[in-house]
Amino acid sequence: MKTKYLHNKKFVIVSILSVLLVIVVIAGIYLAKFSYAQDAANTGGNNGMMGMGNNMTGKEVNNMGHRMFPQYKGVKTGQALFHYEGCFMCHTINGYGGMMGPNLSHIGSKRSFSWIATQIADPSAHFKRNSVVTLNGVRYRAVMPSFKNISSMNIGILAKYLESLK
Repeated sequence: MKTKYLHNKKFVIVSILSVLLVIVVIAGIYLAKFSYAQDAANTGGNNGMMGMGNNMTGKEVNNMGHRMFPQYKGVKTGQALFHYEGCFMCHTINGYGGMMGPNLSHIGSKRSFSWIATQIADPSAHFKRNSVVTLNGVRYRAVMPSFKNISSMNIGILAKYLESLK
């Protein structure tokens, strides 16, 4: 009998610890979302200007992507470059990524390879910096930095990948 009681006691303790772990994880997610929302409110609200991307250079965005995804160094696929070059920090593809820039899940059905490649290298060629642009009914502030520091080959690979998203 004593063994059965001890077994049940261990089960109860493990159950309580599991519930506490779930609560801590949920609280962490909530706090992260709250912090993100506060950052958005402090940078102009729901206009595409959320957080750190506002004043970062393309090189700084690249460096963050390089630190977060070192496994993609030297990988020459569009999806890997999207992460390694930091594009995911601002742009969403199929529900994954940042939200301060336009969702690129279907960009290939709206823009050509040439337009996309130019946008990556020199966004001011299409939109005046800090102007308000409406895309798919959502207003964004044009704050995308120039990514001229990315090699032309990688810009081509990335643009081809984005063009394939239909």
